[in-house]
Amino acid sequence: MDKYIQKILIPIDGSESSKRALEFGIAIAKAANAKVTVLEVIEDFGPLPGYYDAAPPGKDRVKWISEQRFEKVHTILDDSSIQWTRTIKEGYAADEILKVSEDGKFDLIVIGSRGMGAVGRFLVGSVSDKVVHHAHCSVTVVR
Repeated sequence: MDKYIQKILIPIDGSESSKRALEFGIAIAKAANAKVTVLEVIEDFGPLPGYYDAAPPGKDRVKWISEQRFEKVHTILDDSSIQWTRTIKEGYAADEILKVSEDGKFDLIVIGSRGMGAVGRFLVGSVSDKVVHHAHCSVTVVR
């Protein structure tokens, strides 16, 4: 398997679904001896109720949101024996995931099936659905 999967992109958004995708992606990386890039995309449209709060006054919004998300998963990465890096982008999640995956020539994207919940999907559509249909590489959707 290690000749087919060398680079794995795992988008996270702070949801339980993305946390499960991270754990699944790490397991694949261990089996394939692959490198992992954890991608956080901070949306332009701001916080959604129940998803994450607005940054406190005087704090950089992108950095603050990223820190809140990464706090939930960094121990999973630190406890793993894989090589990993972290990338932070700002924009629409599906578009940024697709761009990073293509630019970085990733072999696999491991993504959670749900992130923001019903309100977010209604407003911006399903990120995992768009990634599945437009990615240049294989995509694993974790429920």
